[in-house]
Amino acid sequence: MSYFGAFAELGLVRRPPPGERKVLLMHGTTVPRAQSIIRQGGMAPGRAFFAMGMSNRDLARIFARRAGARGPRAGDPALLLTTVPEADFERMRRLGLARAVPFDAADRPELRLRRQWIVEPGGIELLNRAAEDWRMVRMRR
Repeated sequence: MSYFGAFAELGLVRRPPPGERKVLLMHGTTVPRAQSIIRQGGMAPGRAFFAMGMSNRDLARIFARRAGARGPRAGDPALLLTTVPEADFERMRRLGLARAVPFDAADRPELRLRRQWIVEPGGIELLNRAAEDWRMVRMRR
């Protein structure tokens, strides 16, 4: 079974109907922040960073551990997952509201030659409207 299929079986992402293509976005954060986003039904306007697709889940985990390491009050790391219709994500990309950006050469070696998705404030509005739902996966420190 694929990782996407495993997450779908656990109810963490919705499996799209036949013919409907989806994009899986993962945001590394902390448990309290993820819970707040879920309660609010979306992210607050502002720039946000995502890893796209299960093949990049290690990036989201790195971001989550960074967020959790900001101090004892930050909370445990967590992954925030959502799926959006591919057409909506492509629209955000065409409008310049979502873009893939390479990591800096000075960053951690495992991040070099990889990309993260940056979604600008206007893109967050579109993302919140298009998001199927928001799910959280707790991580160990």
